[in-house]
Amino acid sequence: MVPIIIALSKVTLRNAFMLGLLSATLGWLCSIWWAVYGVAAITFSAPNIVLPIVFIFCLISAIPYACACWLHVRFQFGQTLSGAFFSATIFTVVVNYVPHILPGNLAHALYLQPIFTQLADLGGVALVFFLIHCINILIANGISLLKTNKTKSLQCFVMALVLFMTNLGYGFYKKYEIYTDTPAEIKRSRQEENVSQEKSLRLAIVQPNINITNRTRADWLEAQEKLKQLLLKIEKEQNIDLIVFPEVPVPISYRYYKEDQDFFKSLLKNTSLLLTSIKPLAETDNNNAGYFNTMELIEENSVKQDYAKQVLLPFGEYLPFEKQLPWLREIFPFAPNYQPGNQSTLFEIKNSQGSSFKAIPLICYEAVFSGAAAKGVDQGGEFLINSSNDAWFYHTAGKRVHLALSLFRSIEYRKYLVRTTNTGLTAVIGPFGNIIKGSQIKENIQGYSVIDIPINNQTSFYQQHPNLIKNILLLLSFSIVIFTRKKPTEANI
Repeated sequence: MVPIIIALSKVTLRNAFMLGLLSATLGWLCSIWWAVYGVAAITFSAPNIVLPIVFIFCLISAIPYACACWLHVRFQFGQTLSGAFFSATIFTVVVNYVPHILPGNLAHALYLQPIFTQLADLGGVALVFFLIHCINILIANGISLLKTNKTKSLQCFVMALVLFMTNLGYGFYKKYEIYTDTPAEIKRSRQEENVSQEKSLRLAIVQPNINITNRTRADWLEAQEKLKQLLLKIEKEQNIDLIVFPEVPVPISYRYYKEDQDFFKSLLKNTSLLLTSIKPLAETDNNNAGYFNTMELIEENSVKQDYAKQVLLPFGEYLPFEKQLPWLREIFPFAPNYQPGNQSTLFEIKNSQGSSFKAIPLICYEAVFSGAAAKGVDQGGEFLINSSNDAWFYHTAGKRVHLALSLFRSIEYRKYLVRTTNTGLTAVIGPFGNIIKGSQIKENIQGYSVIDIPINNQTSFYQQHPNLIKNILLLLSFSIVIFTRKKPTEANI
């Protein structure tokens, strides 16, 4: 951000918009180039057909940044200390609160540095974004003012340092506050006190590593043979409360396929299973071809609860605007035709002591949206389970981007996030946003991990007041645009 903000101090309004549009478009292209191969694989399409669509998406996603750059120059926010705060506010509002297909931004790049992202428990990702931009713009303003006004320049640098250190201090404070019970401590205490055991779950998360070239029922029945030994090992583990099986590229369902029911019933005698599956629309009153993407909670050899995915991935699970633009189906004839569910569900998970806990199911893409998790949290959900198949992205950055976007849900709501995938990245995320040691499975291998997670009633300010920071920033932005009186100079027109 710093070079771009410095450049804005020397351009016209028109060029400010174009600079923002160009920079953000290139930024998005660099960030999601992997989507070309992923969408092509899912829809059986050639990458050259998908590339223009990804480019258009990046161009549209860049427009809010371009508008923010225009306003930065229009109101001369690069000339004052307060201007940095005003500009950061505008950037935050237009980038975070405009509806978006993929809500990614610079804040998510800090996903492996949770010490810097704890403000998300106050105002979500948007507040972390605001701080990042505020610090960057303060530094840029300080550099721009270095020759003309050294006093203001120093003020900008000092304020940037104060904000950075304040955020760092808050991160250390929250880390100390949250980590009173680590999974290792819970494991030890399970052997000493039944009370601790009653407040924890012992989960086995599975990574089946099924190649995406396997798409049919025959492929799945063949893959079952390779999974037998893995599931038998898990069944021998002591006191497993739940096995979580991820989204895979083959059709699978305990309820709708007798072979799958027999397979899991023969291997898992007493352990509950959470299976990401499909529900054929033929089983409903809907005459359209397609499926629901679902999760099935299997206990005592029957499906006790299920959940149908509500937020679908464009092109990956449905064709957007297909009714308005029917020719899209001719370009993507093999694109999936999933239908969205319309009801939120909390899974009741019991541990070996008979205590019951409520899990929030999030299938694949749903985990990148804070609102999808918020529904479950508001209903009393105590931890999150995200099942995904990121094998579509091959060995690209797509897997890590998906993890980065999803990981922030654990910080926002101070809940454990159990993330199980087909080929990686499979891991359990703690309420501090950190990957729990021992839970992560190496990418592109078949394996499993067993982890004890403590379940508590911890809440966050963001959970209790999800719209407070949003409303404050919206009000400030409106006031800035209405009451800032600076006129553009002739050089800026």
